Amino acid sequence: MTTDFHHHVSEAQALFNPAFGAYILATGINAAVKKAGQPLPWPSTFLILPLVLPEDTRSSLPTKSTVTLTAWAHKHPRLQAIFAQRATVLTDYTRASLRTAMRHHAIDVTPSGLVCPRTPRPASAAGEEVVDCARAAALIGRWLAVTDPTRAFTALGVRP
Repeated sequence: MTTDFHHHVSEAQALFNPAFGAYILATGINAAVKKAGQPLPWPSTFLILPLVLPEDTRSSLPTKSTVTLTAWAHKHPRLQAIFAQRATVLTDYTRASLRTAMRHHAIDVTPSGLVCPRTPRPASAAGEEVVDCARAAALIGRWLAVTDPTRAFTALGVRP
């Protein structure tokens, strides 16, 4: 096996590590709670990782949240078309990441949704891809803070 193969395998293992997923979810949830002043609805968390982890989706995200989730989805029909499949594939990973985040008190469950008891640390020293994922998660969190979960799922072509 080539070194390039090992690089891709270790990169995939790092991206699909539940601790990394927990960090990304906490970053998105924290941004949503800051923006809305209320917990993020539980179903919305299942949209964060499928929007953040695939590089093609992440690189297409705007740098500011002035563009709405619905407008972004409408502008990217190819990504919208494959989102449902990605969300389905990442459901178990999202669940594992949520469990990890709860176990380590990175997120808390309240009767009305999820909150972060503490602000996640900045990813600045962790590498460029991690920083990009954290930035994207914060953007997605701000989008989800102002978008009803049913509307968000519908905009992305997924039945809630």
